[in-house]
Amino acid sequence: MISGCTSSDPVRYERIVHSIQTDDYNIQIRIVEAEELERQSGRIPSPFVIEPGVFDPREYVVFEVVIKNKSDHGASFELKDLELKMGAANYYTKNGFQIKQYWEKQDDVKSADRDRMGKIIDRHVFPRKIEIPSDGLKRGYVVFLAKMPKYGEMTFFLPIFGDGFKPDIYEFTFPFTKI
Repeated sequence: MISGCTSSDPVRYERIVHSIQTDDYNIQIRIVEAEELERQSGRIPSPFVIEPGVFDPREYVVFEVVIKNKSDHGASFELKDLELKMGAANYYTKNGFQIKQYWEKQDDVKSADRDRMGKIIDRHVFPRKIEIPSDGLKRGYVVFLAKMPKYGEMTFFLPIFGDGFKPDIYEFTFPFTKI
């Protein structure tokens, strides 16, 4: 179960790791659940778990992305180019700075916890531009501020620039159903 879903209207989704293997890349992507995010943070609040509120029903949707570049050339992508689509709504990534800014505005979080949360964000969230050398591997979190669907599906789009002027766009779809 993803954190922030109310117990009166829970959501179920397939807990799968999507994998795509091409001549150039091995890509794996999965949703990182709130329980895992909270375990990583230990005794402080997870910087990736926010409870949706009445006036703002959005929450952080966190994906772990792992890319192995098997090509003989470098590859890259930028966080701003990644997209999450749910129905008619499109969502774009939050970078580490934006996530830290959210927590700076929360009065109920201690300063020492904010510092530790910042280190967790820096360790896990991809930087704004990701470069993957030939035969290199990159692993990190991609974070969206979105409202989780109650049914239907959400699709994550990952454009990767290789040796051409146009990116190869990889698509990962996660189906949802009401319990």
